[in-house]
This record gives sequence, structure tokens and C-alpha cells, in this order.
Amino acid sequence: MSAKMSNAFKIIALSAGMSENSTTTRLAREIAQGAAAAVGADVEILELRPYARDVAEAMVTGFPSERLERIFHSVETADALVVGTPVYNAMPSGLFVEFFDVLPEGALSGTPVAIAATGGTPRHSLVTEQIRPMLVYLHALVPTTAAYAATEDWGAPGIGYDGREGSSLLARIRRESRELTALIRSAAGGEVAESAMPSASAKSVERIEPGSSAVTFPLAEAFEKAASSESSASAAQRDATEEFPNFVPFDLLR
Repeated sequence: MSAKMSNAFKIIALSAGMSENSTTTRLAREIAQGAAAAVGADVEILELRPYARDVAEAMVTGFPSERLERIFHSVETADALVVGTPVYNAMPSGLFVEFFDVLPEGALSGTPVAIAATGGTPRHSLVTEQIRPMLVYLHALVPTTAAYAATEDWGAPGIGYDGREGSSLLARIRRESRELTALIRSAAGGEVAESAMPSASAKSVERIEPGSSAVTFPLAEAFEKAASSESSASAAQRDATEEFPNFVPFDLLR
């Protein structure tokens, strides 16, 4: 079993959305459910909006409330997270950033954390890359793909529509879910079963989230490719070492 879990794997969809069931929450939930369906995890919906005053008081006093401490505990014990923020003035929301400012050090260390963001225009899509350095600094394991959804992405075919996978937003959600699943399995050290469970439940820290059906994704092919590419990478590393005696693998650079 995972070192962080008790009875089942838990993925938290953490949202700084400003309304109940906002597009930010919906995007984070979709990504989390995709990974949860693959590893048999529960999904918890954690909306920061009800804790805005607690976060602000912790910022100015340095002492989190009991309510906020419970949220910290949920985050620390999660096996993975999807963190989502709306974009205001080309920046992540203040509530989103402040939450991570007051989150205890080490809470995300070694935890897979996927990024989601929403905004009114596609021009702000690189906001996700403002979030990435913060998560890396907190020693989280961050997927390469980050999902950004502009207003026009919701329900529109978008670029990349092929009549089969749906909109480009859906393609990004699927890709990020696959990457998050791979990180969960890697972090768990092989403790997660290879067979995907068909559904994942959605619940929140303080209330049960109205259920939306779980989303399943075709992951087997992606993992087969990952396994084959690993052996190819090892061979390439040996060749490079023989040809270049001073070659140092990237993962050994510190």
C-alpha cells in the first residue's frame, strides 16, 4: 500500500474557483477522474473558496486555523493532486497562490501534482508555466502536460477535432491524465495494480460532491510504449557513455 494512503488511493482535485462547481473545478475534476479510473482511486473535490478567510489569516498571523489544518492534512495524505486556478490579469488567482504560500513545507514532496487553469482568452494559456516552478520548488512530481481551458474551449470542437476524441481540450485532459497516472504508479513503486478499475467516486473534504460519471481513458498502449522506451533509453545511455567518457546522465545532475 502507498505510504500516504490508508484504505484506498486518493486523488484530490483542488480548485481555487470563485463559484460552486466552477469551470476550474470541472477541469480539475475531469483530469483527476481520468487518472482515478486507471488506478482505482477515490477523487476528493476540495474547493478553496470557503477557506479564503482562513488562508488570509494564516498569511498575516502565521498560524493556520483548525479548519485549514484539516485541509493541509488532506493534501499531505493525498496520493496525487490536480490543482486548478482561474486566471486574473494574466496571473493565477491570489487565493491559489496564497494557499501554497501557507502550506507546510514538505507537504507535496514526492507527490504527483497536475496543473489546470481556466481563463477568458487563449492568450493566457502560459499561466500554467508560472505555476510549474512553484510546484517543482515544493518537490512535487509534475506532469509535462498542463491543461488550460479558455471560455471558447467548453463545448466547442476546437483545433484538433477529429470526430473521435472530441475537442482539443478533451485531448489535453486525456494526455495529462495519462501522465499523472504514470507518475502515481512510479511514486507508488509498483503498488498500483496494472488493471484499471472502471469507475472512480467523487467526494469532497466536507461534503459529498454531486456525482458526475467517471471518465475512463485508454491507457494500456501508453504504458506499453513507456516500458519499451525505457529499455531504448538505457541502450542509448550506454552508447553515449562509451563514445563520450565524460557523459553524465541528466537525472544524476544536481
